[in-house]
Amino acid sequence: MEHSIVHLLEVPFAIIAGTGAGVFALLSWGIFRNSPFGTAIALLSLIMVALTVYHTLLLITGPDLLILHVLRSAANTIVAIFLGLLIVRHHQLRQNRPVGEASWKD
Repeated sequence: MEHSIVHLLEVPFAIIAGTGAGVFALLSWGIFRNSPFGTAIALLSLIMVALTVYHTLLLITGPDLLILHVLRSAANTIVAIFLGLLIVRHHQLRQNRPVGEASWKD
């Protein structure tokens, strides 16, 4: 497969950007692991790692590999779990709020 110079520069950029985002997510999880959203942040770091690997392989090989379909399916499953966990956690926090308290404040 013939690649242009721009295409070849995208691969290291995808790896560097994805690694930076994953490290940032892991550092955030280290800070917020005891908070209500600690597990959600841990899942977010897994999503970032899976998507980094997926996009790097997509840039290198093309879209027709079985492993890419498996990685995309795994990433979508983790995203669905992440969103479900956030919805459940939101409902738990709303139910534990004392009666008569005003709406959420920042």
